[in-house]
Amino acid sequence: MIKLGITGGSGCGKTTVSDILRSRGIDVVDCDVLAREVVRAGKPALAEIAARFGEAYIRPDGTLDRKKLGGLVFSDPAALLDLNSITHRYITAELERHIQGYSGNIIGIDGAAIIESGTAAACDYVLAVLAEEAVRAARICARDGLAEEEALQRICAQKPDAFYLEHADFVIYNNGDRTVLEREVCAIIGKMVKKFETDF
Repeated sequence: MIKLGITGGSGCGKTTVSDILRSRGIDVVDCDVLAREVVRAGKPALAEIAARFGEAYIRPDGTLDRKKLGGLVFSDPAALLDLNSITHRYITAELERHIQGYSGNIIGIDGAAIIESGTAAACDYVLAVLAEEAVRAARICARDGLAEEEALQRICAQKPDAFYLEHADFVIYNNGDRTVLEREVCAIIGKMVKKFETDF
């Protein structure tokens, strides 16, 4: 089985790339979905978050106030590091469970922090999806209902393009044309399979 890590900053289009892969019969595990699952009410990760950041970030119904916590961690690098150190190990355990239950030839692992968390080290290849800052900000505003200033703050809190370029086997610049993006994704699938067969 080929494990393809898909990463990049918020608003770059990882989800769109994952959707293209799924449309071609390749299963993709979304680490953002796993991240939501591991912090559901009653989960150990949520208790650790409450202990670290305070009960103020837990809603009266026992669920995580994601927007409020996001406002904190995307303006405080140390807080973001602490949050990631809590959630990454739970996400990794869930990811391993998904991979073990999959029988296909290629599986995608979509996550903004797969390099930092060490997940990328377990992948055969890493695909970085990048985009211009203005494009990213517009996408984040439309998707999350944030003001442009908040979107830019989120982008600034994340890794620069150079970080992804250093760690990626493949890179796609996704600045808007879906047809071009699909063509590039298909080309990378072909290169990846050929490279895998050559290397192994």
